[in-house]
Amino acid sequence: MSVPTRTGSSGRGASGSTGAPGSGGTAGPGLNRREEMAVSGAALSQAPWGAAAVAGGVTAGADVLLHLIGGHLAIGGPVSLGAIIFFAVAGGGALLRSQGGRAMRWARRNPWRFALAPGAACLIVVFALTVALGGGLPGAVFTGLWHGAAAYGLTGLTGTVARTRRRAS
Repeated sequence: MSVPTRTGSSGRGASGSTGAPGSGGTAGPGLNRREEMAVSGAALSQAPWGAAAVAGGVTAGADVLLHLIGGHLAIGGPVSLGAIIFFAVAGGGALLRSQGGRAMRWARRNPWRFALAPGAACLIVVFALTVALGGGLPGAVFTGLWHGAAAYGLTGLTGTVARTRRRAS
């Protein structure tokens, strides 16, 4: 996957973005949000999907058991929690893998921009799950947003900590 490059007359890129604080500078030479998501998707193809599925499944299963011990059966909450862990492990694992490529280099330089992809994916999955289980539209929007934000934060934090550790060693 080649990373598209495009710069505007200001030298800041077509989107005019200077990068998020702590993201390692610009998003790349002129990547717009759509191109960033395409590059993030390419980087996510390197994710440890098996480990992410196991982590999400174990988390959801443990949460179901805790609910059963408490005397009631809950499915939506545990599966939503499992989705956070699934996408955070997938995104963080992709950033921690030693595999290279232009997309992975971009993702490691811009962990918070990369983290938008797993966060958005978690938001969509949890929103759909909540609607399917009868949570109503306002509740589904809120639930999807906070679960997506959690996956975003965990993935971005993993990338930031990993980048800091790479510099130190």
